Amino acid sequence: MDVKITTYNVLSCIGTDNLYSADRIATVIKVVQPDIVCLQEVEVNDTLTKTRLWSQYHDDDQPGLDWTIIKTDSDWKERHQQVFDSDVSGNVATPPVRNTLERHPLKHTVDSTSGKFGIAILSKFPILQIKTHYYQRYKKKTQRNAMACLIDLPNKKLVWVVNTHLGCHFIGREQAQQSRELVLFIHSLEKRSEICEVVLCGDFNSPPWYSCIRELKHHGLRDVANNYGGTFPSHERVVGMPKSLGRCCRKFLRLDYVFLRNGGGIVCKIVYVYDDSSDTSSLASDHLPVCAVLVII
Repeated sequence: MDVKITTYNVLSCIGTDNLYSADRIATVIKVVQPDIVCLQEVEVNDTLTKTRLWSQYHDDDQPGLDWTIIKTDSDWKERHQQVFDSDVSGNVATPPVRNTLERHPLKHTVDSTSGKFGIAILSKFPILQIKTHYYQRYKKKTQRNAMACLIDLPNKKLVWVVNTHLGCHFIGREQAQQSRELVLFIHSLEKRSEICEVVLCGDFNSPPWYSCIRELKHHGLRDVANNYGGTFPSHERVVGMPKSLGRCCRKFLRLDYVFLRNGGGIVCKIVYVYDDSSDTSSLASDHLPVCAVLVII
């Protein structure tokens, strides 16, 4: 059977025009029509809160909004997210708190100066298990995490889908540290002998030549394609960059990936960066979504 999986950094639903809109993110997801979506940089606020410096004030459960909108005309079964407390600078203010979201809204009590942000997975198929790994914090930077959902496909196959968002160190030292931990986390999933298929998705904040990507490939994770183009920035409007230079840099960096680690039961049929002619995708977030159609044998 074919399964379409999409990985998408939504930048807290802040568009390249600096407007806040969860509807635009949901519209992109609806147009792409994936079966499984891995989201990065989602926020959950119970009160009117600005979670990070580059966010905006809102009181939304962003994955919940996306879920509600896309579910109106699709048979979406499950959703799960990992969000944790953050101060407005983007640094972790309290220890990470695991939050499970399946079939119902997630609500938290937060004060007016804090919010929650993290990663999420939406799936049309049942999620049987959830595993989480919190990376060792790199210096004083934001703590990152990875989560894995064991998904039960209609053809009775079980697949681990791993979603992550690695740190953003200019020369890649933070990403390299986290990639080593990520390899061990994936190995722990594979200890179940009856489950050998793993799909790894996310924003790795690393172009292909960074040691992070080389580390993952060295340990048997296969990039589904090497030539589907850049995913960042999605638009010529880049904060702090002249517009003329932004035109040259649009889609310059490939930071978002889909990797396979399997025993031969998954084949990538097609992979592409979604960039529509109506400009919705380039305005909705500073990243473009990566879509992969996988054949599950």
